[in-house]
Amino acid sequence: MPTPTPPPQPAADAPLTRGHKKRERTRRSLVDAALRLVARKEVGEIALLEVAAEAEVANGTIYNYFRTRDEVLEAVALTLANEFSDAISGLSANVHSGAQRLAIGVRMFILRAADDHPWANALLRIIHLDQAMRSRLAEHVLDDLRAGLAEGIFSYVDEGVALDLVVACTTGAMRAVVEGRQVAEHDVRVAEMILRALGATPARARKLAALPLPGTD
Repeated sequence: MPTPTPPPQPAADAPLTRGHKKRERTRRSLVDAALRLVARKEVGEIALLEVAAEAEVANGTIYNYFRTRDEVLEAVALTLANEFSDAISGLSANVHSGAQRLAIGVRMFILRAADDHPWANALLRIIHLDQAMRSRLAEHVLDDLRAGLAEGIFSYVDEGVALDLVVACTTGAMRAVVEGRQVAEHDVRVAEMILRALGATPARARKLAALPLPGTD
């Protein structure tokens, strides 16, 4: 008996149908609603149906996209990590120094926290809970750490510790900004101290941290 021919599959780059677009809009609406809730309250206090109410969709609708609160929170975390990290990467595309790219990323996270406290609150509440978010952010940081080491600017001895240092200092600075504890040129000072901690000389760290951000010079 001949083997049945499987039905044709849509091309990977085929345009989304109207139904797919509507589904994506609804999913994004739910993620955005969860993001607003996370910015206002602790993640453990958020209920799945509360997300549906915030998004103004029927209670049953949310179960077509997420089964648990953790799934919603993971989607929020990945959205935060992907969108801002990709934006930073795009701005830094023509910067060839890993150390400089690292400084740019640190400063942009801190400046975004100053401009958008709800976004910063959401990121700070989720980053320590969601492994997928930490992994996504770590990809960019590790690339810059390794490049800075290869350039001879950094001289750290443990990559994992170096990664933790960058993330902890950056999120700590974001929290300081949200709580109103920042100092003048907070983003530049934090970036400079991180570069020095990673092995950059004081003069090099000061210079790289103070360079104009891409798109602002």
